[in-house]
Amino acid sequence: MKKIFQGRRLRMVMAEELRLLAADRSFWIVSIVFLLLIAYGLSNGIHQATLHKDAQAAIVHDDTQRRTQQLLKLEHIMAGDVIPGPFDNPADPTHMGGGYGAHHAILPPAPLAAIALGQDDLFPSQYKVTYESKISFIGNNDSENPWNLLSGHFDLSFVVVYLLPFLIFALGYNLLSGERESGTLRLLMSQPLALWTLLIGKVVSRAGILLALAVVEPALILLLAQPAALSSGMFAPLAWLATVGVYALFWFALVLAVNACGKSSATNAMVLIIAWVMLVLVLPALLNLAVNRAVPSPSRAELATRTRVLTAEAMARNNKLLSTDYAHVGKPGVLVPKDGSIQMAGRLRGMFFIEREVDQKIAPELARFDRQQALRQALVVRYSFLSPAAVAAEAMSALAGTGQRRHAWFMQQTSDYHAAWKQFFFRRIDAGKALAVADFAAIPRFTWREENSTVVRQGAFIALVQLLAPCLLLLAFAGWRLRRYQVI
Repeated sequence: MKKIFQGRRLRMVMAEELRLLAADRSFWIVSIVFLLLIAYGLSNGIHQATLHKDAQAAIVHDDTQRRTQQLLKLEHIMAGDVIPGPFDNPADPTHMGGGYGAHHAILPPAPLAAIALGQDDLFPSQYKVTYESKISFIGNNDSENPWNLLSGHFDLSFVVVYLLPFLIFALGYNLLSGERESGTLRLLMSQPLALWTLLIGKVVSRAGILLALAVVEPALILLLAQPAALSSGMFAPLAWLATVGVYALFWFALVLAVNACGKSSATNAMVLIIAWVMLVLVLPALLNLAVNRAVPSPSRAELATRTRVLTAEAMARNNKLLSTDYAHVGKPGVLVPKDGSIQMAGRLRGMFFIEREVDQKIAPELARFDRQQALRQALVVRYSFLSPAAVAAEAMSALAGTGQRRHAWFMQQTSDYHAAWKQFFFRRIDAGKALAVADFAAIPRFTWREENSTVVRQGAFIALVQLLAPCLLLLAFAGWRLRRYQVI
């Protein structure tokens, strides 16, 4: 009686498969194309991540330089060497709290950002914060399709999620059917060789080569182009490796299940392509429709209309201040602080009152908007297991620091920074108090705090479980079908 698992026979099958693959011209073509796709996807990711990092560095440098110049100008004003202007007075809290003194909240790129650009093309990673309503600088937290993470830039994640399954199909659609159609399967089964041993040997030899290509090449490119990406900690690279491996295992398990059904090679190829379309394209679209049906996407137009109405009402109530002539006209000396106080232009105070009123009244609308968005995202996360491609894409984005969860954490920190900014300047504007040189050190600054590593690890573990569960089901189905497999 044949053993279900035969170690020596398995090694022989693997050695023979590797020899046949090495002699197969189509295998070399597939491998070279895969290598080129990986190289292009990763190089494009590195390029985009570098541009992103350079742009943020320029923003930080500009913020620092402007703040230094403002502080130097205030010192000259207080010394009597300079008369302040009407729109660039660093002693005036209405100026410094508004656009003139605004600073940016910045989401820094993670070390592995190049492997998955994720939602960087959907959500910005920097906001210019002022005392104005949050809606004035956060106007893009609305993604109509929550599965947009499956599209975007051509990066390494795109190659793995979209294209790796096709390469697996190309190398595995006829694992058994090809042998049966050529007449060699009957000859092989006449030997002391179990069908499972034959299949495992074929799959392991192919999977080992593909995964080596998918892992070794990116590691070498990152090591040469961005060595810091692999020296900042091993959890993210290892978790990414595990995600790629289990995602590939899912598609190999599907190949096994399809081959175990005993159909022709042409039928196997057609079934696999249909499965790819359903799992990668159709199911996400249907889930998106279901999410939109259960929790309609919050209307950005409705929010904008409500903001315009509130602004118009506030302008009407502050019309007297808005129409006030500038007191500094012909009297530039009135803009200089005296005894810690400063005279602010009526129009600027009116604009401040308008912004504060709009901010207070629109806050419940923004909170409702955020809750609705969070509920939509929670539904997407809850049912994402139905599409292994969505699970893998989100897991890779999370490990690269470009996923939805890290951006939500950034949005929370930006909201906290905005609240601290308003509190600092509101007190001084209401009291008519000028900013002193010593106050500059107390102006709130945005400091990024990385998300909890435990949350990151839990998310990676859940993604692996969500990918592994259907693998086991497919392997169990393949085992059940192989018991009834007709060799002839």
